[in-house]
Amino acid sequence: MKPKIEINRFLKRQINKFLSPELIEQNESISKFIEAVNQTYINYEKDAELFEQSTRLNDIEYREINKKLKDELLSKSEFQNQLIMAINQLNVSKLSTHRSTDLNDLLQILNDEIKFKQEFQDQLYHAKLEAEKASEAKSDFLSIMSHEIRTPLNAIIGMIYIMEKEQNLDHFKENLSVLRLSANNLFLLINDILDYNKIEAGKIDLEEIPFHFTTLVNQIKSSLTVKAEENLNKISVYTDVDFNPNVIGDPLRIGQIITNLVSNACKFTQNGEIKINIETLTIEKEMINFRVKVSDNGIGIEKENFELIFQKFSQAESKTTRKYGGTGLGLIITKKLLQLMNSDIALKSKVGVGTTFYFDLKLPLVISDVQQASAINEFNEIQLNGLKVLLVEDNLINTKIAVKILTQWGIIIETAENGLIGVDKFQNNRYDLILMDLSMPVMDGYEATSIIRTKDAKIPILALTASASYGYLEKAMKMGVNDYIIKPFNPKELNYKLSKYYQEKQLST
Repeated sequence: MKPKIEINRFLKRQINKFLSPELIEQNESISKFIEAVNQTYINYEKDAELFEQSTRLNDIEYREINKKLKDELLSKSEFQNQLIMAINQLNVSKLSTHRSTDLNDLLQILNDEIKFKQEFQDQLYHAKLEAEKASEAKSDFLSIMSHEIRTPLNAIIGMIYIMEKEQNLDHFKENLSVLRLSANNLFLLINDILDYNKIEAGKIDLEEIPFHFTTLVNQIKSSLTVKAEENLNKISVYTDVDFNPNVIGDPLRIGQIITNLVSNACKFTQNGEIKINIETLTIEKEMINFRVKVSDNGIGIEKENFELIFQKFSQAESKTTRKYGGTGLGLIITKKLLQLMNSDIALKSKVGVGTTFYFDLKLPLVISDVQQASAINEFNEIQLNGLKVLLVEDNLINTKIAVKILTQWGIIIETAENGLIGVDKFQNNRYDLILMDLSMPVMDGYEATSIIRTKDAKIPILALTASASYGYLEKAMKMGVNDYIIKPFNPKELNYKLSKYYQEKQLST
């Protein structure tokens, strides 16, 4: 006796609707047809289950499922052939006229199901290919990141060991220079990763402050001159005579964009020139629309790689990464930052001739001549003898570094390891200024500042923060902070900001 087949519930509904049990029992061809259709439904449900599970499986499970999928696809192909044979064997002429139309409807349903399943399989196949590409790209990225992070770390650890052993002052200065460069490279690398994560999470807040655009570009040129000279390059800046540089925007992010482009040009150019061009497009209603171009005569980029270089974790070729280094995040960060500014980046390039990246910005103009960006750069550090400062900082290393820097300027410094101790010291002593870390255990800088402001509305409080997010800084300002310094801080910038309050103290005494 032939074993009873479990019929799929959806197919069973269709059979009951269109075919009688007697007709099925009397016609072997119809029975075979129903078996083939039923197997197709079963295969479809299995494929759907595999597709849902595949997104959650690890590599080992993925390989097992992949093998199972291949077996299922092979099985599906065999059952499809059986279905075709069953349809060919079906003798429609033996059926009554009123049943003939119903069978045609059933065949149409079958054809639609087969077509749907084929599309589903195509999607599954493409999803599998995309998943493999993404997995490979992430593996490459992790390999690159491991190398990029370990290289400066190795230099830092090695230099510290050498400096502990050597007593020669000249060697000490040379080692210190290498140590500073390695730490800076590591800092820039971590910044890239954090910025990318912030952009992806939609947590980048753009500032709108007045700044001098040409000064910003010239500062970038100065900061990258040494890097350019490593490959015997020079950096030149060209500006339209009618360009008005006094604009309102986010100088930090715009500077990051231009720095990324110029740094890339320095990396991929040997014995050449990197040009930064600023061209005015239109000026209307106190708004300026202008174009920034960064050109080089370096190795160039193949046209088919134009889109690839703006994808995450990508450089034009893997051999480029091996030869020139880098995370592959610079250009994607640049593109996303420009999109936040309602702009985008474009390029022209020819292999062996060079590359030009360019973007347009539309920014409000300011009426007064703004030179704030250059003020710190032109400032000469001064002694701040007798300035009494309370440093509230929970990190011991940060505290030691800050104390050493501040005491070199003649500052009288006292420390507190959290906001609660800081408030207590403030209430029992007299200080000219407070340097307040914002993120601390027990009591953070926000709460401590708020409490101090209830006692003294005038004492200057400068926030020390590792977060450049406008939201955090705005919150600190609302609590009563007068100004802020971003960690790791530039000692020159700190001296510049402290000097303002020192001069006010001198005038008041």
